[in-house]
Amino acid sequence: MYFERDAPNTLGGQILLGAYIYGTNPKGMCAAEYTTGKIKWQAEGIGPGAVLYADGNFYLHGENGNVALVEATPEAYREKGRFTPFNQRKRVRSKSSDEMAWTYPVVANGRLYIRDLGTLWCYDVRASKGGH
Repeated sequence: MYFERDAPNTLGGQILLGAYIYGTNPKGMCAAEYTTGKIKWQAEGIGPGAVLYADGNFYLHGENGNVALVEATPEAYREKGRFTPFNQRKRVRSKSSDEMAWTYPVVANGRLYIRDLGTLWCYDVRASKGGH
């Protein structure tokens, strides 16, 4: 269709939402026009990773194990928050072994599931009853 080196192209998938495609590349998260491949915005954020769309937001599980919530908008990268899962195993990095988080985040029944290095975390992401 088109060739754009910085288009969302990493292992963590891409999401087509309206006229834009979202995902990550080696530089971080980005948005591109679907029909042309032209990059609308690029942000380092938590780096490359797997992305999921739910409830108007992107849930990003970075290769480094961190998790970010990003507003789903073609206007700009708007990170709403980020965290490192509690008690995460230390990553071993060497020339022969890179432990990267490549599993997709999952949202089901108001809960966010993150799996990494043999551990599964579950977070309640339902909106509070007070509207905050």
